Amino acid sequence: MKVLFIDPPYINFDGIKESGGHMLPLSFGYLAAYARKKIPGLEFEVLDCEVEGLDYQQIKKRIEGTRPDIVGMTAPTPPMKHVYKISEIVKEIYPNVPIVLGGLHPTVLPERTMKDGEKIDFIIVGEGEVTFVELLQALKSNRKEFSDIAGLGWRKDDKIVINKRRELMPDLDEIPLPARDIFNLKLYYPPPTKKVSEENTTPIVTSRGCPFNCIHCIPRILWQGCVRYRSADNVVAEIEECVNKYNLREFYFCDEIFTVNKKRAIEICNKIIEKKLRIYWICFSRANTIDSELVRALKSAGCRKITIGLESGSQKILDLMRKNTTVQQGRKAVEIIRKEGVEVYGNFMLGNVGETVETIKETINFAKSLDLDNATFFITSPFPGTDLYQIAQKLDHIDQNTPWEAFAPLTNQKPILVQNNLTGEDLIYWQKKAFRQFYLRPRYIYKKLRQIRGVEGIKFLFRGVKILLEILFKK
Repeated sequence: MKVLFIDPPYINFDGIKESGGHMLPLSFGYLAAYARKKIPGLEFEVLDCEVEGLDYQQIKKRIEGTRPDIVGMTAPTPPMKHVYKISEIVKEIYPNVPIVLGGLHPTVLPERTMKDGEKIDFIIVGEGEVTFVELLQALKSNRKEFSDIAGLGWRKDDKIVINKRRELMPDLDEIPLPARDIFNLKLYYPPPTKKVSEENTTPIVTSRGCPFNCIHCIPRILWQGCVRYRSADNVVAEIEECVNKYNLREFYFCDEIFTVNKKRAIEICNKIIEKKLRIYWICFSRANTIDSELVRALKSAGCRKITIGLESGSQKILDLMRKNTTVQQGRKAVEIIRKEGVEVYGNFMLGNVGETVETIKETINFAKSLDLDNATFFITSPFPGTDLYQIAQKLDHIDQNTPWEAFAPLTNQKPILVQNNLTGEDLIYWQKKAFRQFYLRPRYIYKKLRQIRGVEGIKFLFRGVKILLEILFKK
């Protein structure tokens, strides 16, 4: 049984090119690893339309040569029009090959996803590994009834059926290490803001979920508001496999907040040190989870950069988005990280509930006042399923005709608003101004030029400049 995983294109069609780098779709690796554990004789192939920059004709040609028994696609919200188009291409070539979608979009809008995508046979709602395996087993035995598979959406005659939601797996260590062997690892690299060495890079996920309740939070939807952790031994075993089997020494920790459990984060660091693993990495954190002891442990284990969602320089906006942090905590966190000799990357949002020109100015000035190595200023996007999405609907900023590609944080599409005192044109203007004022400061430029090390450093500097220019000159 051959499974073809397809990562849909997006950036080359609708987004800011290179803004997200070319990150490996690790979810495919987890699905393949768990399926191999349960079903013998499976074959996997990955068609990454995004990373290879394929257009529809190229995608069709590549699919024609695969002869899959089932096609699985990841389905975040922004590239949904491409997901639907690719499903039509698959059915044109292989009418009887079932197509299954997984990811955020089918999880939060299951019926809408299947109504909009008439060629989609199945969707997976929520965590995918067990549901996907049970679906493969059912298809392998030629079953036509799927009502007993929790977490599955399917078509019964002319009706769409959404089965009960599957409970989350209690022990993430039950899932084998992700199958990186199904990927061409040479194709993948992070964006310039998330590159910290000249080594080959891979994402790694050590936990699932976020305990906080931000108004724009996406992980709460997928992971139902809880956090589950892999054991420190399991995490370090994956790092060792990456180093010894795949020659990967730079890691991008994709946990929502790697530092939320200080004791566990330090335990992982200590095991990395005990194993004498020469690695480099970047992780996500939160202003109210940072202290000197933790940062020293992270640095000792190879952490070179910490990303913090600072979001706003206005306390009013932080409170409205339910961030549960203060501007002062953000400032203090950056000071601690820089004092310990680790780089800091700050994420900011413009256009949240209650945003005004004055609060945007506060955010820009706040970002400039911090000793940040990089900063990104996203225009707030009310993703489906979030409280922010419901607010945007009530304000009539979202309807059935709103294009899904407009939900990307960095896009050429008109912003989807969640407040009425700023226009989309205003937000684009202030976003450009924020990037310009932060990155075009002589002091900042001098600092970055002094940090360049080797050919890779020059390469990533130019890649970053290219992205900046595209943002500044987008319409």
